[in-house]
Amino acid sequence: MPLEIRLINDSEYRTAIEFHNNTRNLNGPAKKVIRGTHEFCWEFLNGPDRKTVYACAWDIEDGNDPVLIGTQCMIIHRMISTDGKMILAAKGEDTLIETNALLKFKRTDILNELNTFLTDTCRNSGVEYLWGFNSLPATYRRLGYQIPFKSFNTVLVLNPVKTCHYLIRLRSEHTVWGKLKIATLSGLSCVCSLKRIFIQTRKKGFHINSEINENTPLFQRAASPDRLFFLVQDQEYLKWRIGDNPYPVNYKFFQLLDHDNIVKAQVICSLNNHVAYLEQTIFAKDLKRTSINFLLKSMVKSLKNEHVFLVRYTGTRNNTLNRREMRLLRSMGFVLTGTGEWFTFKPLSDNSVITPDTIYLSHMYKQGRY
Repeated sequence: MPLEIRLINDSEYRTAIEFHNNTRNLNGPAKKVIRGTHEFCWEFLNGPDRKTVYACAWDIEDGNDPVLIGTQCMIIHRMISTDGKMILAAKGEDTLIETNALLKFKRTDILNELNTFLTDTCRNSGVEYLWGFNSLPATYRRLGYQIPFKSFNTVLVLNPVKTCHYLIRLRSEHTVWGKLKIATLSGLSCVCSLKRIFIQTRKKGFHINSEINENTPLFQRAASPDRLFFLVQDQEYLKWRIGDNPYPVNYKFFQLLDHDNIVKAQVICSLNNHVAYLEQTIFAKDLKRTSINFLLKSMVKSLKNEHVFLVRYTGTRNNTLNRREMRLLRSMGFVLTGTGEWFTFKPLSDNSVITPDTIYLSHMYKQGRY
């Protein structure tokens, strides 16, 4: 029963797609995402930087066709620092192992074999670190990753009744006590969100537009003088991530510009079924709090006009920029609902200057499937 680990071939994409769709259904109640050829090509082959490093584990038996039993890939992308240094990083995706294969190859750590193969391939390609978010910290520690922190989930409730129904469906809650708890939390969160009404704003000297602009200069102004690293979101990336996105997600941009038409702040939202997700917020460091409040309150008003009843946001506290972002949103009425996934980090270079607390993180770094 030999096991073969290698990069996927062009002729095997359909097999990987079917494996993804079927294995997701076997491994648990995670949200069902059916992927077709178009979605696979968009996510892994047509990205703005380079083709994804996609590895497969095959069960090879004499006289039989190889059987796909596991996948893992690394999506390589560019990161840029506050002072303009460009590096390569890679984000793990499609980590799936067929359940029966774990029993058949119980003496072989299939995931470790896949990850070791990808680590070596990425290192040879000049990648400086691997990263991702997941809910299996012990597994990734075993693979040599650091697990330095968790993300935090917050919500802004605009309609408590619709939010309550949405959360009951989302969590598949069936008990009376569970439904009552969700209803109470939805109502209290809505009350907390009303604090935004009393926050002072200042519009003078600024205006808002909805254009899609690359944001590296804004990030550098927001983070300076701290040396942080940020995902390069140039026009090519934004076209791929937003314009070419094949999933049923709509996006809205809110940009605050001064009288010289310099972008001083940017908020990116995704909308799906009247639920909004704050993908990313960036504010120039010299921007006053009242001007930031003006942009955020204008954003909330616009979302309410589109019948959005809940705004979700996931943040981290690993550096000054991410901490500032969370403080600003909580002051607007966002309520902390709990912790999210673990951040995983594996440096590949002995000379790397990257550490987890120097990486600015946002939901724009994810794939944007939903």
